Amino acid sequence: MKGRSGDAERRAGQPSRDVPEGARTSLRQVLWGLVFVLALPTILVAAAGLYSGYRAEQQAIDLRMQETVRALSLLLDREIEKSVVAVQVLAQSTSLARGNLEEFYRRAKNTGLAEPSWIALFEPGGRALFNTRVPYGVTLPNSNRPDVLRRVQETRRPQVSDLYVGSLTGQRLITIDAPVILDEQVAYILSLAITPDVFQAIIRDQRIDDRWNAAVLDRSRTIVARSRAPERFVGQSASSNVQDALAASREGRLQSVTLDGIAVRTYFSQSPSYGWSFVLSIPEAELAKSAQRSLFWLTILGAVILGGILLAILLSRSIAKPVDQLVTAAQTLGRGGEITDPATTRVLEFDMIKKALGEAAAGIRKHEREREEVLARMAESEARLRLALNAGDLGSWEYTPSTGAFTTSADCRANFGRGPDEPFSYADLVASIHPDDRAMQAEAVAQALATRSDLHVEYRAIWPDGSEHWIRVSGRMRCGPDGQISMVGVSQDITERRLAEERQALLLHELNHRVKNTLATVQSVASLTRRSAESNDPAAWNAFMDRLHGMAKTHDLLTATQWQGALLEDVLKNELDPYQDAMLQRIRLRGPKINLQPGAVLALGLAVHELATNAVKYGSLSVPEGKVHVMWALTSGSGQPALLVEWVESGGPPVNKPERQGFGSKLIQRGLAQQLGGEIKLDFAPAGIRCVITFPISTMASDQNDADDVRERYAS
Repeated sequence: MKGRSGDAERRAGQPSRDVPEGARTSLRQVLWGLVFVLALPTILVAAAGLYSGYRAEQQAIDLRMQETVRALSLLLDREIEKSVVAVQVLAQSTSLARGNLEEFYRRAKNTGLAEPSWIALFEPGGRALFNTRVPYGVTLPNSNRPDVLRRVQETRRPQVSDLYVGSLTGQRLITIDAPVILDEQVAYILSLAITPDVFQAIIRDQRIDDRWNAAVLDRSRTIVARSRAPERFVGQSASSNVQDALAASREGRLQSVTLDGIAVRTYFSQSPSYGWSFVLSIPEAELAKSAQRSLFWLTILGAVILGGILLAILLSRSIAKPVDQLVTAAQTLGRGGEITDPATTRVLEFDMIKKALGEAAAGIRKHEREREEVLARMAESEARLRLALNAGDLGSWEYTPSTGAFTTSADCRANFGRGPDEPFSYADLVASIHPDDRAMQAEAVAQALATRSDLHVEYRAIWPDGSEHWIRVSGRMRCGPDGQISMVGVSQDITERRLAEERQALLLHELNHRVKNTLATVQSVASLTRRSAESNDPAAWNAFMDRLHGMAKTHDLLTATQWQGALLEDVLKNELDPYQDAMLQRIRLRGPKINLQPGAVLALGLAVHELATNAVKYGSLSVPEGKVHVMWALTSGSGQPALLVEWVESGGPPVNKPERQGFGSKLIQRGLAQQLGGEIKLDFAPAGIRCVITFPISTMASDQNDADDVRERYAS
């Protein structure tokens, strides 16, 4: 018995044949040790993460609050600017220009400004003319702000006051004073008085938490509005630490105590235009809740980690065996083989992993096949692109400004006279450009790079053999995966097209020359006619010559468009610009962009000439205050869409209906109607002549495609 026991003990001391000589630790023991080793660092990392999250939350709150006060300070600027603009608009009233103060009083009283507010008008010396708080005509004391009125008069700019107590009303007020400039002199000073209620409403509209405090400060750091107890603190100065912070920086945050003794974190921002400030204070107790939440979640995380350790110990026993099966499957996947072993690991998750490995192996093989197909399609697409570029004689290029790299195709190099294998850098391209066109090309490239817009430029290139060719280059910005900006585009030799355009321009110039010769011939014939006419009718001859001059101007307008028609607005300006005033108010044109065919341009140009001539001689343009309004629009009419042009005169001498119809009226009412196929109505109203011309779209558009386009726009 004793001998057999010793043998057993010796066998127990020897290592097993299935275990490697150096392996003394099981997988289960390794997992347990790993769990314990990772537990403490995990808790520390989690604590650090929660603290970092707490700090990030604080920073996010700071950033959000700072952005909020910045936005609200800009809102203060907009609110003040709205009142300043309202006062400036009132200051430009025609009632003031005419000196009708009572009419201006009624208009100022009905402006609809935010209540409570009122408007007063002063002379620069300080004498009060009226105040909308009292009826017009009531005697008012002089202004007690002579320095402000004098500053407005000197600067000729609106002035916004800080909060002060009005001497007459006893209310806290903010005033906006603006000059009323007549004949280059400050004739009056218009004052708008608003109460802090306007700014109190801004705070109220933000729906700020009742535990927080928001305040509006003027330039003197006086509280204008406040979310908490405004009746108590409005008019007081802000706390000294807030004033010091505003003096040191336009925006920021600080730890402070409110005027009612609450410890807060204060965020402030000063408006850029008027220097008013918005201040938002959050109690420190509110911010401390974030730390309490972080501590709570840290405790929960510690408990979860402890529970995870216990669970890991229990589950480690079922991990070791299935791991071998997963290793085998992974090795098969790494070799690119197919995983076909149906044996289960008896662990659901491991079975899912094994299944996923099998699906991954099948997916990898599928993706390899799809990749080969995609590469084949890409090669085919590239071949088609190359064929299309060759068919259009287009060369492709790519230029990277940051590195100076310049890649070109054989066709692109051929456009510049280079061989397919000849090197061609960006410096070579610039050197090949005609010296007179290099600045234009450099400016176009620089503008495209600066604005990230498309490049379209045409310039002359000098080939190595000395011949000159026109090249058109188009490009578009491209951002690579690494963020590097490059420009990709095409080039084309357009020498033949440019030569054709030059020939066409020469022909058009010749046509213009011949048309002017024709008009010169008409003038010569008319001159001979005048010689044979009676000497007591020179006005008829002058009118005839003016019409010929108007026709010549219309011909020039058509020539500029190569007789492709002209815009209705250009036809009107061609005849009416000589009578326009410097402020562009005497003649007003309004209507959509409409292109007329040449026949309509000539007919309508002659009609407008007759109307303008009549207005200058007898109508609204014969006096300085007269005006002409021309409006046009598309209408449905009685059937098909039509163009309606309305000529209205105003401000001229009274109009009397003529006893007989003159040549101009006959031309407008008969010739124009027959030529355009439309309807013309002349109304000799006492206030001014009104002429309405209506003609179909078919006579308006420069060709059939334009007519269809106009119909589509009308239908939409």
